[in-house]
Amino acid sequence: MYTITKIGQLKTTIPLFLLMSLLIFILLIYKFIIYQRQMKRKLFETGSQIEINEQQLMITNQTGGKMILPLEKLTKVKESNKWFFLYFQENTFIPISKDAIHSLDLFGQYIKGTKSKKLIWKPMVILFVLITIIGLYFVGNNAVNFNGALAWKINEWKTDTKVKLKNDNFYQTKLTGIIDSVKSKIKLEPYLMTNDLEIKFAKDGTITSIETYIYGYDKNKKLQSGYLVYYDKTKSNKLTVHKQDWNGDGTTKYEQDNDLSIVIKMLNSIPVEDEVKQWNEDNLAVMYKGIRSWGYNTNGIQFIGENGKIRIPSSITAEIIGPTISLYVPGKENMITPKRYVFK
Repeated sequence: MYTITKIGQLKTTIPLFLLMSLLIFILLIYKFIIYQRQMKRKLFETGSQIEINEQQLMITNQTGGKMILPLEKLTKVKESNKWFFLYFQENTFIPISKDAIHSLDLFGQYIKGTKSKKLIWKPMVILFVLITIIGLYFVGNNAVNFNGALAWKINEWKTDTKVKLKNDNFYQTKLTGIIDSVKSKIKLEPYLMTNDLEIKFAKDGTITSIETYIYGYDKNKKLQSGYLVYYDKTKSNKLTVHKQDWNGDGTTKYEQDNDLSIVIKMLNSIPVEDEVKQWNEDNLAVMYKGIRSWGYNTNGIQFIGENGKIRIPSSITAEIIGPTISLYVPGKENMITPKRYVFK
């Protein structure tokens, strides 16, 4: 349990833990069965007569039945407050109540020399409890202050929210649908901002991954929360929202030109499905990295106006700068020129 809570690695540690537990369980069952067999084999009624001398032990029950056991075959003796437990060869086990023995001193002389030891159940129980308490302490220590994998998992349970995408087709849902899915589970601040967004999707529009960080500002435009939103279709059919509380103490200032509404408006204006058809690629992506400068280079540049209309710049008299969305083929940026959409 300490290893599991310290380093995690559940695929390795849990099977090992279960194997060890199974072996211990089998051992306990084995010991219990042996003990039951021994007890059933040689239990004697109260009132049985016990006679012992230097050579043998003879037990006579109330019906007259006798059992004679040579002391030379006595292998060990265990003693408790009220019982002697005599172990003979061939797995013969004799529990004898001290109340049934007429002379304990004489009985002790006859079995003297045989390996004998006191039963130590109480110290063993105390030791077991002590080790358990120490183990629980170390396991508990792995659950606090990010000391172990368990602490990180607890933090994840407290800060992460799983959200089902209402529609995983990017051509249809755009960024609007993704944010609406998040809002269905989490109450977001009135002002949202981002300068880091990447959405990857397949040729048919199926979203394969999402990575973005969204800042949440209150009505006074003070940073209250941060939301790391990520999604990997190969690992889960739900996106994860990791919330980070800033409580007005964050240093990232609100920038109106980076407001999330601008990114949403731009993506709603771009005919993504029509634009990527000419590439005929299986993997596609859109990316937003905030306000970017493109100098006077118009290669792949298109302008999006506030009314949502797209135009290709004909002549440039000033530096091209503004919020920019890139539509591109991942891993082939040098072979296929990305399309850049600049908000003007």
